[in-house]
Amino acid sequence: MNSLVKSLSLKETTIYSFPYTFLTRRSEPIIIKPVDDKICPQLMNMYLHELPRNSFDGLPPIRDDRCRTWVQGMVERGVNLVALSVGTGVVGHAALFPISEKVSEMLLVVDPKYQNLGIGTQLTRCIIQLANELCLEKIWLYGEMKDQNAKHVYKKCGFEYLSPHYIEEVEMVFDLKRYQKTLDVKVSQIMNKNVVTLDRNSSCLEALDIFIRHNFGALPVIDEESSVIGILSETDLVVETNLNLRVGDILTMEVVTVHEGSNIEKLIRLFQSMRLRCIPVINDEKKLVGIVGRKDILSYYYLKFRLGLDFEDA
Repeated sequence: MNSLVKSLSLKETTIYSFPYTFLTRRSEPIIIKPVDDKICPQLMNMYLHELPRNSFDGLPPIRDDRCRTWVQGMVERGVNLVALSVGTGVVGHAALFPISEKVSEMLLVVDPKYQNLGIGTQLTRCIIQLANELCLEKIWLYGEMKDQNAKHVYKKCGFEYLSPHYIEEVEMVFDLKRYQKTLDVKVSQIMNKNVVTLDRNSSCLEALDIFIRHNFGALPVIDEESSVIGILSETDLVVETNLNLRVGDILTMEVVTVHEGSNIEKLIRLFQSMRLRCIPVINDEKKLVGIVGRKDILSYYYLKFRLGLDFEDA
């Protein structure tokens, strides 16, 4: 285990305990998780057989033996995440290599057959979140970037240019200190506490009235104890025959919820990966205490960046 992992407790990070899952633009499920002994051979296979050699900054090494040594060195000295496809194995790799106690260099590689599907963006976001939890202050990027899409991904994820963006050898940095205050904002600070809910025995016509009158996209369904048992979206009502049914007949029971004490970084990742409109918020007893949507995050940004306020000040 490398020195960065030892000093910063990788096993205590979110992605170590809860690997991150999302759908690509081809609707293929991908899992992002830390590298372990079982995954190492798959990571090695990607570099040996799926990537063109000498494709970026002289890497991967052309000779097989040197390539194996190089990959093994990355695993030993860095913090490594991989993107796993169920059918293919490792299709992407992101890593942090310590430069100093609070600064790490980042590497990002995606199998050419899986590029332009959103994997690079999700890997970058996961490595940023991981770096934040590991208490790093900066992530540094330097290298030959002929691919404009790669530059776009880094810029979209929050990296800033230290060198002119139009040259091939680019230097970029992500300043985590600037984002830590925002990332630490709790869901309870931005959620809507006045939640309109449905009962499983409500008629779908009643639900239709609420959707139209209040312009909602989805509504949580709760039981007598205020526990979330499902969610009903406007899409569930577009089939006319459904309007003759009860809410309990057509609701979605697999509900994504978020705890009121979670930070908005978790919310952002859920909205980005699962294309949700709103997420019910629960407390320690798993009772509904609020609901949060994408516009609630945007409202926080508006108060902060346009009005110079935080929610505590508003």
